[in-house]
Amino acid sequence: MAAIEPSLFDWRDVDARSDLERLYLVRDHLPDAQLVHYLEVMRGPGRDDYPVAAMWNAVLAGVVFQHPSIEALIRELGRNPALLQACGFAVLPVQKKPAAHLVRDPVTGNMTVVYAAPEEAHYAVPDSWNFSRFLANVIELEETLGMVTGMIT
Repeated sequence: MAAIEPSLFDWRDVDARSDLERLYLVRDHLPDAQLVHYLEVMRGPGRDDYPVAAMWNAVLAGVVFQHPSIEALIRELGRNPALLQACGFAVLPVQKKPAAHLVRDPVTGNMTVVYAAPEEAHYAVPDSWNFSRFLANVIELEETLGMVTGMIT
């Protein structure tokens, strides 16, 4: 009888995992350090509301979770704090300070500070325009340097 060599890798093992575990596999094993570095250089010293690595991990999550659009990914990020954390975004809900306005009392003429009702706390999830600008940079790096293709070939 012929001996059967055990496989080091079996797709059934991957299929048996949860979507989040599959994201961890992709995130932790994809050789994307150079791409992330180039994206950080492209961002420059501008605002850093959403870290480049977290944005890239969110794009990967969209592929792994098979979201049909960025909007679907954004909705998933907004309702799934475990996914937010896996991507690298802040996990605690954010609540902006209520805006203060000066109001003059018509009788006395005194000024008082009035605070608007505070907004409801929400997760700091990027908007679609954040993703579209980010993806434009990824596409530019792919078109000029073939960086995405280089990671998977």
